[in-house]
Amino acid sequence: MRLDAFVAELARYRSGLLRCDPAVAGLRVSGVFSLRDTDRALDNLTRGLPVTVAYRSRYWVTVRAAD
Repeated sequence: MRLDAFVAELARYRSGLLRCDPAVAGLRVSGVFSLRDTDRALDNLTRGLPVTVAYRSRYWVTVRAAD
């Protein structure tokens, strides 16, 4: 699954705005992620992909390329 599709699906299970930077949108994601804790799912992305999760607030989150 593409990262942008994964982020869009995950966004359905959390409040606020969850976006994926187009620069990393095409990265492939596979695995099993819990929908009960979306912050943990986002943290797990950073362990396997060259991405970081930027929290402007609890309700405005962007997945983008790691520095």
